[in-house]
Amino acid sequence: MRKPQNIFLRDKGEFTKFQILLEVMRNQPHIKQKDISDKLGITIQAISKYFKKLSKEGLLEAGSERADYRLTPKAVTKLREDVRTLENYVTEVKHDLKIEHAWPAIATQPVKTGQEVGLIMKEGVMYTTAIDNTVMEAKGIALADAKPGEDLGLKELRGKVKIKRGKILIVKLPSIRKGGSRAADLSKVKAFYDEFKPDRIGVMGAVGRAVLNKLGLKADIEFGISRSAAIAASRGLNVFVLVVGRMVNRMIQEIDQINMKTSADIIYEVKDAQAT
Repeated sequence: MRKPQNIFLRDKGEFTKFQILLEVMRNQPHIKQKDISDKLGITIQAISKYFKKLSKEGLLEAGSERADYRLTPKAVTKLREDVRTLENYVTEVKHDLKIEHAWPAIATQPVKTGQEVGLIMKEGVMYTTAIDNTVMEAKGIALADAKPGEDLGLKELRGKVKIKRGKILIVKLPSIRKGGSRAADLSKVKAFYDEFKPDRIGVMGAVGRAVLNKLGLKADIEFGISRSAAIAASRGLNVFVLVVGRMVNRMIQEIDQINMKTSADIIYEVKDAQAT
C-alpha cells in the first residue's frame, strides 16, 4: 500500500506557501507582492496574508526598505524538504506510468542493443565496462548499438555508481578600482591552487583572466560560472574559481539557489587573495 501523501501535497495552502517562497527565492531581495499575485493567479490581498503568515512562521524576514524580503535559513530548509517530496511523488507517478528513464554513458568497448554491460563513473561521466570487470560498480542494459567512444542510453540500472561530491573554492580578487591583478597576492592564489588541486578552473571577469595569465594557468570555464561549477562539483570535480570581490556574493547566492532547487548540497568555500 502506498504511503499517504505529505501534507505539503494534500494541503493547497501549504503548496501555495511553497510557490510564494520559491518566487521570493528567485527574485529576492526586491519582491513586489503584485508580481507574485500575477504569477500565481491569486489576489494581492491573499498574497499579503500569506506574507504575514510566512513571516510569523519564521520563513520570511523583511529588510529596512519597502518590498525588501529574504528567505530565512528555516525557509531554505523547508524548500529543500518540499522539493524532495515533489521529486519522490513524481518518481512514484513515473513508476506507475512505466516511464523508462535512459541513463547516458560512453562506451569503452563495442556494445549491442539489449546487451548487459558493467558501469563505472570517471570524472562525473558514466562509462561502460566488461560485465566481469572487477572495478564495475553497476550494471545496465544498452538501448542502442555503440562503438568505443560513442554515447548510448541504458535502462534497468542495478547496483550503485559511486559519485563523490566535489567542492568549489572561490578565490576573491581585488576589483579594478582596488588595483585588480596588481593588488592580488599571486603567491597566495598559487598556494590556494596547489593545496586545492582542482580538476577544473573557472574565471569571471578581466581581473581573474589577468591573474591566470600571470600564473601560467588556463581557464576551463569562462561563462555561466555558477551553474557550470555547481554541475561539475555535483559530478565529483573540484572547481577553482577566480572572482572579483563584488561578484562573490552573487555567485554564492546562485550556488545556494541551485542547492535549493536540486538538493545538491554543493560545498563551497571563499578565500581572499587581496595583497596585504
